[in-house]
Amino acid sequence: MSLLNQNTPNVTLHFSLPADFVAPQGGPSETRVSVKRVNASAPVMIKEWRQASLYDVGWKFDFPHPYSDVGVKYQVRVQMVHNHQPLLIELDYYVIVNKAPHRQTLHLSPIGQLYVEVQEPATVPTEKAVTVSLHEYEQPQVELARVDHDEQTATSFYLKYDPGSVVPGKRYALGAVENRYHQAVSVSPGSIELSPASREHRAWSFQALMHWLEKPLRLFTDAGARIR
Repeated sequence: MSLLNQNTPNVTLHFSLPADFVAPQGGPSETRVSVKRVNASAPVMIKEWRQASLYDVGWKFDFPHPYSDVGVKYQVRVQMVHNHQPLLIELDYYVIVNKAPHRQTLHLSPIGQLYVEVQEPATVPTEKAVTVSLHEYEQPQVELARVDHDEQTATSFYLKYDPGSVVPGKRYALGAVENRYHQAVSVSPGSIELSPASREHRAWSFQALMHWLEKPLRLFTDAGARIR
């Protein structure tokens, strides 16, 4: 693997958002992007970027690709925050670059609109509907949303769901099936947190766990004192 010392080529990403997404106004806002090379023994940070603003429809983002003779896998994370609350579902995006310059579109998912990609639409004839469902990870029968698409429109789309029905920090999953023969169709992303738990909730959960762990220790100590 060789590094390019001069005129390092760039990877250009186009971050796309739903056409009806409107960034909130007023209050503190920030957009964050981090890019890591991940096909090595340890991730290598390539670029960290922060901007005190939000984007409505989309924007372009560049980062350097300093390798000339090998394919590289990058992990991209994007978040927009308004009034200290995340506006995007926390997802990892992966970009594989074999040669730069390289351009690619990444579809971001605002909370309430999950971008869905059906991986094998060609296996489903056009006249047969594909059902895509969003449900609890451990209870597939508990659905948040369900839509039907034909083979052409099922390739990629935004699946809308009610953010008010989501439990922060809980994992959810997608499922897809063609309806004539009821065969499963591959769909992504996999299990996801549709609403990340707040820092306060995580801190409270940790404190509750520690409090619970202390109880049996005290009981054990008391029991030992009685035995003595």
